[in-house]
Amino acid sequence: MSREFIRADYLKLDIKFTPLLPAREVAIAWLSELDFEVFEPTDEGLTAYIPEQFVGKPELLDVKMRLMGLAEVVWSESIVKTRNWNAEWEANYEPVYVGERAIVRAPFHSLPEKAEKDFLDVVIVPHMSFGTGHHDTTLLMMHTLLDLEVKGMTVLDMGCGTGVLAIAALKLGAASVLAIDIEEGAYINTIENAELNGFSVDDRLVVVCGDASNLSGTRINDVILANINRNILVQDMSCYDNVLSPGGQIALSGFFVGDVPVLQRVIDGLGWRVEEVKDSEGWACIICVKPE
Repeated sequence: MSREFIRADYLKLDIKFTPLLPAREVAIAWLSELDFEVFEPTDEGLTAYIPEQFVGKPELLDVKMRLMGLAEVVWSESIVKTRNWNAEWEANYEPVYVGERAIVRAPFHSLPEKAEKDFLDVVIVPHMSFGTGHHDTTLLMMHTLLDLEVKGMTVLDMGCGTGVLAIAALKLGAASVLAIDIEEGAYINTIENAELNGFSVDDRLVVVCGDASNLSGTRINDVILANINRNILVQDMSCYDNVLSPGGQIALSGFFVGDVPVLQRVIDGLGWRVEEVKDSEGWACIICVKPE
């Protein structure tokens, strides 16, 4: 694991950009590398959070200076006390709709009155973990998951964050789900959120704090969902191939549209077939099939 999970005060970073794009999406990518855990895109920019004790001031200043080369930047930092975090996100957290097919919501949100019988409902409490459904990559993966056939399938969720995709896969009828994240906070949060949705850790749901090295000797998966970042994906795609069944599907996200050719070279080397490339606000998702 990358660091011990500690409930602590958080640095809240508010940034405004002129022009907004692509600076906002680049900022998310760069701040992710500094271990920022929550990203909330706004109409003018971005709000991001990181445990205060893990802030590297020189590295943060470097990101700020690089962003100033892309756009006009208004930068504000403040501290959010742990005891105020729940009130903070409850005041600002909005449910996320995946078209008219699904919702990712907090426990205090109600289901839409006109929700269809098969409307997918995922309830989460973020606890400062990435993957609330607001980020474009998580939304891309949710749309993709809804289009995949996962009923009765074995599913692997790499970089599970809050467990949104793992929980959604279970609700869509997956036979079993293995959810893995390197952050202990995400590992704990996934278990908590699974329980909120009526799933306990058992033979059908396995949650692991670790990385691709934990795939050694695991079961073969029919579907793999990997929403991480370009460098980790490039590093670990051969590991995914080893545990993906012939004819199995894999969806990759967490990278920019401009990174697609980099991923494509690795995909070609593995012999996977690209079924579709989706994009949203500069972010991309590639859906592939491993030949039988």
